[in-house]
Amino acid sequence: MNAFLSTRPGSRRAILSALLAASLTSVPARGQTPEGALNADDGTGAVKVCAPVAMPRWRSMIPAPKTWTFLDCMGFSGEMGASHFQLGCLFANVTPHAQKYAWGPVVAIEKAALAKPQPPMPNCGW
Repeated sequence: MNAFLSTRPGSRRAILSALLAASLTSVPARGQTPEGALNADDGTGAVKVCAPVAMPRWRSMIPAPKTWTFLDCMGFSGEMGASHFQLGCLFANVTPHAQKYAWGPVVAIEKAALAKPQPPMPNCGW
């Protein structure tokens, strides 16, 4: 079992999220331009989160400025001594029983990561 995923067994939302994530992995990822980014902290109630990860020893999370891209998170994570990073979103304005967070996959800090930003779904501006 992946230590980074925690879902309730039998949860319809977890199953749908897993199917959506699996379908997105076959689509080539594109970098997001700053103009195309969702304004994560102006009325949406969302906060971008950057999570440096040094598997299996430690992980951390920081709120990221809305102007940050996945490259900023990857660079920051590398500076912190992490081997991997993860993009996330925390949501304040959601309907009852809606998920209040979203995470992209854990990505290794390497040159190949430049071609695949791996934003969370739903995305808050990554």
